[in-house]
Amino acid sequence: MTMPRSPSSSSPGSLIIARRIIIIILLLSLSSRVLSITPSPKDDMACADCFAWARQHGATIDENIEMRPTDYGGRGIFAKADIPADTELIRLPNDLQLGVRQLAEGNDGEMQAMARNLNWKYILEQGLEFVPLSIALCAERRKGPSSTFAPFLDSLSTLQTHSLATPGDDDNHYADDDLNNLKVWSPNVAQKILQRRNGIQAIHQQQLPSPSSSLALEELIWAATNVCSRSLLRRNSPTLSAEQTRRIGEFVAYDRSRMLPIIDLVNHGSLHRANVWVGHLSSGDGHGGGTNTNANNEDEDGDSNDYSTSMKSKRAIKAGEELLFDYGDDTERISNDRLLLDYGFVLPGHAQVTLTLDEFVPALIALDDQMKVGMDEISKEEREGLDAFVKFLLGQASGVLTFRSDGRPTVQSLAVAIALTCRGQDDVTRVLQPVRSNPKDGSLLPAEVFDSCTEAQREFALGALRRAAAVALAQRPTVNSDTCDSNEGDSFAKVARQHATMCRELLLKAVE
Repeated sequence: MTMPRSPSSSSPGSLIIARRIIIIILLLSLSSRVLSITPSPKDDMACADCFAWARQHGATIDENIEMRPTDYGGRGIFAKADIPADTELIRLPNDLQLGVRQLAEGNDGEMQAMARNLNWKYILEQGLEFVPLSIALCAERRKGPSSTFAPFLDSLSTLQTHSLATPGDDDNHYADDDLNNLKVWSPNVAQKILQRRNGIQAIHQQQLPSPSSSLALEELIWAATNVCSRSLLRRNSPTLSAEQTRRIGEFVAYDRSRMLPIIDLVNHGSLHRANVWVGHLSSGDGHGGGTNTNANNEDEDGDSNDYSTSMKSKRAIKAGEELLFDYGDDTERISNDRLLLDYGFVLPGHAQVTLTLDEFVPALIALDDQMKVGMDEISKEEREGLDAFVKFLLGQASGVLTFRSDGRPTVQSLAVAIALTCRGQDDVTRVLQPVRSNPKDGSLLPAEVFDSCTEAQREFALGALRRAAAVALAQRPTVNSDTCDSNEGDSFAKVARQHATMCRELLLKAVE
């Protein structure tokens, strides 16, 4: 496609667009947060008889599955024989699911007070939803051999490639120089990581200010890396008693995340590769449905619900095939941003790259003056309506413009670009038509904006996005992989460089 030419001077239309962008940027200075994502099985139980341990405590595990090394490193769970579809492979009773209930039932007053005193607003604002279960994990570990979960906890180590596992030399602060590449190529993720790092340090310092406090920061980090990368979130759980709730506070008592031994050994397989699902079943007929990492498929059949967790085959699985389930939402491929933030790894084909609005503004100003002149005649009311709609669309796009792994913009980002590159009244009318139709589902608006516009309008917006990508590519520093220390081993810095390199390669694809 031919790129729009750069004007020699700015027209009134381009100044109007630039002013509108600046206003929107100011209105959108909102901090974004990421919910604690669930399961990631990277460290396996060290004991060879982990299946026997789980069975001893009430788990049922199909005889046709086994744990063994994968051909890409680490371990996984594999089929020993052909497995039919809809076969229950693992069922964990409620008592073998580690959550805040164990903290509430215990007698660790220090950890209970730490949980009880958490500032829930701060937790949600900083994306620290993993903290309640992290505190419970630390408390359970402190029980030592008396804990039912001792063999499981002993097998867990700090995930060194996790974004929270990089403290500075004094073990009390993060160096943060491992974020330099991310600040350029994935700034939203870098900001979320900084929020999490600052937040977990603040919680440790504020909740345990006494020198005699027995919980070290590195212990809390150990728990956090495992909760972020291995836990599952369920929709319902047994209600705690009034006394138990008092011990840990109402906010923590509501936490539904759980550590699920054995199930958390299942590795990630996105969308079409996933062959198992995880859900919660009642004690009656054992039926459940659907899956994702939130494991929220529950039979709410009153007292018949025993709160067990089940893993079933989604399809027929051949002997020797590894069991995999999708760490995403089972409808859209999980992005490397999320994989890096919570799981400590990235994958080819999962990359996304974003442009900030600041990077998009020059592309708007550079558009052909003659094609934008019609915006000068738009009424104040129409312009305000368009600005409000752009703000709404940007909110759905998380305030950035995103390119997918194929180099194409997401529907949300293209809708934003279409709205920002209107050339006159006809374009504005087409953009606003979906919202004026009072849609029942706001999530459908980006696709409806795309459908309501002409092909020329879409191509005009795509041209602006490509120009912005080209400018960003020229201005951003490259990622020099040759500077990697070959002796550094697995580390977050190494994975972050891989992520930044994939983002740069994707931006090159977006320009083509």
